[in-house]
Amino acid sequence: MPATPTRRQRLRAELLDEARSAARRLLAEHGVDGVTMVAVAKEVGIAGPGMYRYFDGRPGLLAAVYDDTMDELTAYLDVVVARQPDDDPVARLHAATHALFVWCRGHRNEFDLLLGADAQQAADAGTGPSRPHFVHRLGPVFLPAFAALWRAGVPFPADVAPGLAAELDAYRAVLVQDAPGVADDVPVGVVHTVVGFWRQVYGLLCMVAYDQLDHAFGTFDALFDDMMRGLLASLGLEPSPGARLVEP
Repeated sequence: MPATPTRRQRLRAELLDEARSAARRLLAEHGVDGVTMVAVAKEVGIAGPGMYRYFDGRPGLLAAVYDDTMDELTAYLDVVVARQPDDDPVARLHAATHALFVWCRGHRNEFDLLLGADAQQAADAGTGPSRPHFVHRLGPVFLPAFAALWRAGVPFPADVAPGLAAELDAYRAVLVQDAPGVADDVPVGVVHTVVGFWRQVYGLLCMVAYDQLDHAFGTFDALFDDMMRGLLASLGLEPSPGARLVEP
C-alpha cells in the first residue's frame, strides 16, 4: 500500500500542477518566448528562484509544457477516433485528420512548439532530442487506420525505388516501436503512403498556422476537404458517410 503523501508533498504537487498549467496558458497567449521561469513564478505567486525547486531551469520548464501540450493533443485525437465506427478505418482516418487540422488552426502557438518554428527553439534549449517526436506520438493514432485498410485488401503502392524502400523500412522500424502490434507486418508500400499522407497534411497545417494564402482560402475548410478526397482517392476510396467530424 503506497504511503500517504505528507502535507508538504501535497503542497509541492499542487504548486507543480499550478506551474504547469500557468506555463500552458502562457504558451497559448504569448508563444514559447512567453514561457519563462520568471513569468510562471509570477503567475503562481512565488519568487523566481523558487521555480528551480520544480524545474531544471527553462529547458525543464519547456519540456514540461511540451509534454502537456502533446498529451492534450493526443488525448483530443483519441476521443475523436473513439467516436468513429470500429469497423470503418476510413472514418477513423478522416476524422483524426480533420481533428488535427481543427486543433492546429485553433492552437497556433502550440503548433509552433510541437512542429513549427518554435520546435527548434525547444530543441536548442535542450528539450528537443529527449522529447518524443511529434509524428511518433501521432503514429499510434493514425497508423492503425492505414494498417486496417491494408488488411481489408485496399491496394497500396508495391513498387518503391530501392533507395527509398530502405529508408521507408528504417522508418517502419520506428513505427513498430511507436505502435507495437500494428505496423509490424505492413509492407513498405503502406509506409510510403503514410509518409506521403503526412507530407500533404503537414503542408496544409503550415499554411493554416502561418496565415499563408489566408486571403484566398479563409478557413481552409474547402482546401482540407479537397486534400482529404484526393488522399482517399489515391487508394480508391471515398470519404466515409459515417465519419463523425469535429465541428469547425
